[in-house]
Amino acid sequence: MQSRAVELLVGLFVCLGIAAVFILTLRVSDLANTSDTQGYTVSAAFNDIGGLKVGAPVDLAGVRIGRVTDIKLNQTTYRAVASMRIQDQYKIPKDSDASILTSGLLGDQYVGVGPGGSTDNMKNGDQFIITQSAIVLENLIGQFMTTMAGDNDSDDSGHNNSSSGASQGSLFGPDSGGGASQDSAGSSQGAGG
Repeated sequence: MQSRAVELLVGLFVCLGIAAVFILTLRVSDLANTSDTQGYTVSAAFNDIGGLKVGAPVDLAGVRIGRVTDIKLNQTTYRAVASMRIQDQYKIPKDSDASILTSGLLGDQYVGVGPGGSTDNMKNGDQFIITQSAIVLENLIGQFMTTMAGDNDSDDSGHNNSSSGASQGSLFGPDSGGGASQDSAGSSQGAGG
């Protein structure tokens, strides 16, 4: 009889543990608040949405005002159009801007709304005119690497002195000799530090 009671108690704790994990999963993924059926729909066209997904939050001044409800490609302009459901209690000026932002360094992406100064508010079906696309980390790293490679090539090709003098000039700045000009050594020093 005591064995049966222990088994029931263990079973109850296992069920409570599974329920707790389920509730925590819903809270962490923020799926519990995806039922924003009330409100009005606005849209924004972006050149690149990065990792923006349907269900992503729409924030204004750090306050969640809605969610992304649909993402599609405009076949005419080849821009991604994100539709957003904004809760009725939040009014957005017509000249506001929409940007795709990232929460944290490698976090999820969301739409950030910057309020404009217009006295007229957006209505159902309106579109943000001013938008800023997502910053794709891979593109940013690629541009940085290309810039750094270009700076190294221009430093090496812009010197008429020996290679030891040229490297000394680019490493230690314009005053250390090596015949480096003020502009090329200064710009490589500024880019590196």
